[in-house]
Amino acid sequence: MEARPLTVLVVDDEFTIVETLAEILSWEGYRVVTAPNGREGLAALEKDVPDLVLLDMMMPVMDGLQMLEEMRRRPEIRHVPVVLMTAAPMQLPRGEQLYDALLLKPFGLDALTRTLGKVLGRQL
Repeated sequence: MEARPLTVLVVDDEFTIVETLAEILSWEGYRVVTAPNGREGLAALEKDVPDLVLLDMMMPVMDGLQMLEEMRRRPEIRHVPVVLMTAAPMQLPRGEQLYDALLLKPFGLDALTRTLGKVLGRQL
């Protein structure tokens, strides 16, 4: 019996980043779902709970931190690991860390696969 691929929800408002990440993650064997902002990311989570969320911090409509705070309030999705992506780490909130890992933009393929593998507990 073949194991189902792990699902990654990519939430970012920059189309080229989403497209590139989706292609790379698909090559690595993940099933990829995408959303252009936090509000649509939450809607995607209601339809299909992924194994991990790759979440941009700065987006219109609902930013990554707002989405993350909402995720942690909801018992049905509170457990989903989140890798936060940002080019502005100084804007990260102080205090309780709501995310599981941080990727500083721009990041390379090695950093991406290593971080996802670490968070998901698998070697890539």
